[in-house]
Amino acid sequence: MGNSTITLESVYDAICAKGIPDPRLNASGFGDTLAVELGNQTRADFICERFNWKFNRAIAEPFYTNSWQQDYPQPAQPKGLIGWGEDCDLIDINNTTRPLPLWNISWRRQLSRTSVSVWRPSQIAWMYNKDMAIGVWPGAGVTYYPLVTTGPQSQNPWMNMTDSNGNILIVTTFGTTGTTAPVLPEDSDEGATVTDGTVVWTCVSPDSQGFRVDKLPNATGPTYKILPYYQIEPPVFTALSDTLDPIPDSYSRAFYRGLECECLIASPNPQDMKRGQDAKAAWLNALANGMKQGDRELNVYGLIPLTNVVERRWDEIGPYTADQPY
Repeated sequence: MGNSTITLESVYDAICAKGIPDPRLNASGFGDTLAVELGNQTRADFICERFNWKFNRAIAEPFYTNSWQQDYPQPAQPKGLIGWGEDCDLIDINNTTRPLPLWNISWRRQLSRTSVSVWRPSQIAWMYNKDMAIGVWPGAGVTYYPLVTTGPQSQNPWMNMTDSNGNILIVTTFGTTGTTAPVLPEDSDEGATVTDGTVVWTCVSPDSQGFRVDKLPNATGPTYKILPYYQIEPPVFTALSDTLDPIPDSYSRAFYRGLECECLIASPNPQDMKRGQDAKAAWLNALANGMKQGDRELNVYGLIPLTNVVERRWDEIGPYTADQPY
């Protein structure tokens, strides 16, 4: 990330020089442990679902829709764990039109399984691979056709399976399956591969995050390239020498104030504790009202009611309307 040059240690030096109780002086040798934990609490409060920080945004590795496949297990995202989804592009990747047709699809906290197929998915949710619907080996001599192609997409089996040792495998090289089902040693590491005829399967961790779409893609295309944008789960301080990443230096003043609150709350002095609790409530309110980027730039997102704000009333022949008020 590399956004910050400020270490957690230097933040403590600055705020404790003002007379704020220093958790590093905690007895029994647990001072540094407590100080690191308070830093983690402050950063987690700073980077949370209320703020779509640009410095904490990432684009997930793209994936491609496959015939009637709803769930797409993935390896761990190289840019960090998915905290919550922000935006998502759906690109008709094989289309010959230029520019390529592109749509936006909506993030959902959860999507149910479905058997309904439409020509273009409209929603996406992240899930742990272990919670997804996983397929089976399709059998010997079955061809997996490329998804990005100059012609129409051919029909494929699901591109994921669980082997006989319980590993979750995904297709990473297209081809034709061999004579026996692929298998890796039990509890194989993510990234381990196994060859199946000319197909290559790659192991993904059950605890990595993949994606579910709604509705099902059609059997023979079009193929869509999906690019999810997301907020990264807050990283964890492990030492006082760690920097404030991903919080950039220009936002460090807000982190300072939050850590001051945590130091006061952790104090054995009841007066300090009460002062810290009151200060933290004010700090969170200040973040919501002053630090968010939406106050400086127009936001593309908005709230749209799912239903009318006024309830529609019905009788036995239909709704009450201006010409049928009774």
